[in-house]
Amino acid sequence: IFGSRIEKSGTLVRGFTVGTTKDFTLNSGLRLQLSGKLSDDIEVVAALTDENTPIQPEGNTERLDELDKVFIQIKHPNATGTFGDYQLIRRQGEFGVVDRKLQGLMGEFNYEGQSGYVSLASSRGKFNTNNFNGVDGVQGPYRLSGINNEKDIVVIAGTENVYLDGIPMKRGEANDYTIEYGNAQITFTPKRLITAASRISVDFQYTDRQFTRDFFGAGVKSSLMSDKLGIQVQYLREGDDPNAPIDVTISDSDKVILQNAGDDRSKATKTGVSLAKPDSLGIIRGTYVKVDTLINNEAFIYYVYNPGDSAAIYNVSFTYVGESKGDYTKISLGNYKFAGIGQGGYLPIIFIPVPERKQVGNIVVDVNPLKDFFISLEYAGSLWDQNLLSTLDDKNNYGYARNIFLKMDPKKITVGNISLGKIGFSAKDRFIQDKFTSADRINEVEFNRDYNVAQDQSRVDETLREFNLNLLPVDNMIASSSIGILKRGEDFKSTRYNNIFSFTDNNNYSLLYNFDYVESRNNNIKTNWLRQKGSGYYVFWYLKPGVDFLAEKKKDEYVSSDSLLGTSLKYYEVAPFLELVNIPGLKIGSKYSIRDDYMPLNGIMLKQARALTQYYEMTYNGIREVNTTFNFTFREKKYSEPFKKRGFLDNQTILIRSQSKFNLWNPVLNGDLFYEVSTERTAKLEKVFIRVPQGTGNYRYLGDLNNNGVADENEFEPAVYDADYVQVTVPTDQLFPVINL
Repeated sequence: IFGSRIEKSGTLVRGFTVGTTKDFTLNSGLRLQLSGKLSDDIEVVAALTDENTPIQPEGNTERLDELDKVFIQIKHPNATGTFGDYQLIRRQGEFGVVDRKLQGLMGEFNYEGQSGYVSLASSRGKFNTNNFNGVDGVQGPYRLSGINNEKDIVVIAGTENVYLDGIPMKRGEANDYTIEYGNAQITFTPKRLITAASRISVDFQYTDRQFTRDFFGAGVKSSLMSDKLGIQVQYLREGDDPNAPIDVTISDSDKVILQNAGDDRSKATKTGVSLAKPDSLGIIRGTYVKVDTLINNEAFIYYVYNPGDSAAIYNVSFTYVGESKGDYTKISLGNYKFAGIGQGGYLPIIFIPVPERKQVGNIVVDVNPLKDFFISLEYAGSLWDQNLLSTLDDKNNYGYARNIFLKMDPKKITVGNISLGKIGFSAKDRFIQDKFTSADRINEVEFNRDYNVAQDQSRVDETLREFNLNLLPVDNMIASSSIGILKRGEDFKSTRYNNIFSFTDNNNYSLLYNFDYVESRNNNIKTNWLRQKGSGYYVFWYLKPGVDFLAEKKKDEYVSSDSLLGTSLKYYEVAPFLELVNIPGLKIGSKYSIRDDYMPLNGIMLKQARALTQYYEMTYNGIREVNTTFNFTFREKKYSEPFKKRGFLDNQTILIRSQSKFNLWNPVLNGDLFYEVSTERTAKLEKVFIRVPQGTGNYRYLGDLNNNGVADENEFEPAVYDADYVQVTVPTDQLFPVINL
C-alpha cells in the first residue's frame, strides 16, 4: 500500500496474559519502519513504535532503544516536516540555546540563504543542572535532584549530558557511566575513577508529574550582502498549564496560598502536621509525639516518631529541602528524626506545586566586513513568571542581556622579511541582568570554577569581559593568552589570567602546559587561586613514555586576616606513564600516580593525605577470532595523623573490568568472558505495601495487630483471590559501601 519506492519493515505482536491471581488481559506491540520517496522531490522517513509497557529504556547502553515512539519526517529540498517524538537542538547566539525532547510538530525551511523553523509541542520535562563532587572509593550511584531539590523525579531518557572535570562522558557499560532514569541515579564504570576531587556536572531534563508542559519555538536566519551580513531571530516559550495537573491536586485553599506567595517558593508551602483521625473506638492513634522546648531561649516545637505511644496523636509529612537546610534526617519510610536546626535535609512541610512559564527571545546581527574578521551583536530578553497563579511580583518578570563579540582568525604577520607567524584575537563584552533567565545552559561547564563563583550565589547583575590572543609562530606550536574580568553585583569581582602553550606532533611527540591564575574578592573574602596542568610524551620505537602533571593552590582568607579559611586547598599530582604502541591489534599501557593533598587546620595549611594510584590497560584485536580488553585500577589513600584524629579514614579503591570475545574453529567454540569489580554504595531497601484494586494484588492487610498505628510488615499475609495490596521495595536515604562483583 506504500508503493514500490518505499522500503518498509517491522513487527506486529498480539498476545494475552492470564493467571490465578490476574484477570485476562491483551498485549500488543507494533514496530514499523518506513523510508523512501513518495515523489521525485518528497522523501519520507518514519519510525512507529507502540508497546503496552509504560517504562523507559535502561541507561546502560550507548544507544537507547525507546519502547514507545512515533516519528514521521517528510523531506523536500526546501522544507522538512517532523511529526511525533523529536529532539530540538538550537544555538542561535550566546543566549538562544535550547535542547529539548518534545512531542508534537516541527517545520523547517531553507531557501536561498534564508532558513527557519517552527516547533509546537508538549515538553516532556524541565531542564536542570546538578554540580557535585565525588566520594573516595564510590563509583556511584549518585542521585540527581530537581530544581527545588526534589528527589522523586524521573529523568527523561537520553537527555542527560554528563561531565567529569569538564570533560564530556559517554553513556554505556563499556564506556564511562550508566544511568537509571527511573531512580535518577548515575553510576560510573571502572573506566573512570571517581575520587573526592572529581567534579561531576550533569545537565538533564526530568519530569515531576505535576503539570502538563507546552513548548513553542520559532527562529529564522537570513544571510545578506554575499554572506557579509547575517541576522538571526529566535523566540522560545515553555511553561506549565495550571489547569492541567497530572499527579497532584490543588485545592481552593492551596490556590489562596499560591496567590499570596508570589515568586517566593518558600511561601508556597503548607504544614505537614495533621491530627490523626480517631479509630472506631474514638481513640486517636498517630505516629508522632509533639515536643515543646527552648532552643537559644526561644520556643521551638519538634516531633518525635513513636507510634503506639498514647501521646502520638499526630501524623507528619516531611519534604526534602536540601542538605543543611532542614531540621530532620530520614531513618526509614515515614520515620524521621530531629537532628537540630539546620542539621538535616527535611522539614515538616508540604510544597505546593507552582506552575511557571519562561519566554526567551533574542536577535543576533553578524557582520563580516573583512576576510577573517567577524563581529556579532546580540540582544536578548526574557519573561519568567515563576507563579502563574499569582499576580504578585509580576513587575519583576522581565530581564535582558546583551553581548558583543569580535574575532579575527589567525593571519600571517610579516615585518620586513621576518615572519612572526600567525596571530589572531577575540574579545567579548557581555552583560546579564539579574532578572534575565535562559532556556538552557549558556556558560561553559567549568565557568563557575574558572572564575571562582560560588554555586549558591544569588541572582545579581553580571558583567563579563574577555580578551584572547592566539599566536602560532611555527607549525605545530600554539601559544594562547587570555584575560577575563567578571563582576557580579557590587560585592564580587574576579580576574582570570589563562595561558596555554602547546607544541604537538600527534604521531611523535606532544607538550602541553596550562597556567591559570584567578584572583577574586567577595565581600570581605579574598582569593588567590593558581592552577597548573601539564602533559608530555615522546614516541620512539614501539614505546610511548610520558608524564601528566596537576597542581593547584587556593588561598581563601579574610581581607583583615592572614588565617586561611576552610575552603582553601593545595595539591600536587604527578603521573608518569608508559604505553606500547604501533603494534597492529595490540595496545598496552600503564600509569602510576602520586598525589599529595593539603587542607587548612586552624587556619594553617597542613598535609592531609597521600594517594597512590596504579592504572593498567590492555586491548587486543589482532586476529578476527579473539577480541579482549582489560582495565585495572588500584588506588590507596592514607591520611596524616592530624586528620585521622578528626575522623578521616584511610581507604582503598579497586576497579577491574575484563571482557573477551572468542570464536574458535567456527562454529565449534565461541563465547564471552566478562568480569567486573567496583566499589560502590547501595541504599538500604525497605518493603512497602501499596493498595491496588481488589483481586489484583498479592497480599491482604490483617489490621493493626499491635495497635501502634503503623501498618507493619508482619500485618500482611499472602493471598490469592481477595488480595488488594502489592509489595514493592523502596530505597532509603541510607547508603552503605559495597563491592559490586
